[in-house]
Amino acid sequence: MASAAGTRRLGGVESGEFEIVIDTSGSGRRIAVRGDLDLATVESLRPALEDALAARESTTLELAECTFLDSSALKAIADASRRAGQTGIAFTVARPSPQAARVLEVSGLDEIVSIDAGEYP
Repeated sequence: MASAAGTRRLGGVESGEFEIVIDTSGSGRRIAVRGDLDLATVESLRPALEDALAARESTTLELAECTFLDSSALKAIADASRRAGQTGIAFTVARPSPQAARVLEVSGLDEIVSIDAGEYP
């Protein structure tokens, strides 16, 4: 669904608890996740990441409102980061929520993926 110039909202779950907002109005793409990113919702995120990387745009995955990450989400993030690195595209996870930050840390993904907590809420 299109809204403001350069912004799309994708709802992946009927309950309305999950949402992806894609902002292309600035330089690169900003993909924001709200809700649980898990096996039930990760397939909504993959195309957004793939589209950004296929367009060869720097990509920021914002997790400020992400309430949960499971192993399928970690794999999607790791895969996107790896693909971006192979093609020379900047990929950053930004502003992870405390829950997301903890999972990224415990999993060791914070050692592999660029994480910008600079604007941490």
